[in-house]
Amino acid sequence: MSPRPDVSDERKDQIIHAATNVFTRKGFHDARMDDIVKETGLSKGALYWYFKSKEDLIIAILDRIFSAEFQQMESLNDESLPARECLSEFLDVFLDELRRMKRVTPIISEFYALAFRNKTVRTVMQRYLRTFVTIMEPIIRRGMDRGEFRPGDARQVTVAIGAQLEGTLLLWAYAPKMVPLEDQLRAGAEMLIRSMEAAPKNED
Repeated sequence: MSPRPDVSDERKDQIIHAATNVFTRKGFHDARMDDIVKETGLSKGALYWYFKSKEDLIIAILDRIFSAEFQQMESLNDESLPARECLSEFLDVFLDELRRMKRVTPIISEFYALAFRNKTVRTVMQRYLRTFVTIMEPIIRRGMDRGEFRPGDARQVTVAIGAQLEGTLLLWAYAPKMVPLEDQLRAGAEMLIRSMEAAPKNED
């Protein structure tokens, strides 16, 4: 007999999905917990049993958005592969996740704005940055150690890559017609990688 599904996980998924729909339509500021109750079809008591506030739901949505991406990112640190290849595969994962999250694009845009004034969102985004650095920095350092990339500060390079990706998302968020997202992300990443590559050794 197969194990019974965890009802609490199903309920959480149901609530997170409903909250995502409500936040997408109304934005965080105008959305109310009562709107989410109505969207789920659950009782108010059931909602508050799992999530005490909108901020709790924001954390859950952010974690859901980033968790799959990070799981795939962690698998990319394959020491048998050239660092450049690892970075290219990372970009493919990043773009795949963007396509998957297309429905929640309005929420992602709002996360950036909220991060400046909402401590909860800022804390979660900082955790995202720390995880990104933890995964990416060893790849950059390995590329430098093996002579694929120019010598330098691996942490600074890692932050620059993150800034390029996130900065492109910000530009696209308020000027989507001017910034073709996938093309610009690939072009920007390629320019960064080329600037990092070590000069070819002269052969005598």
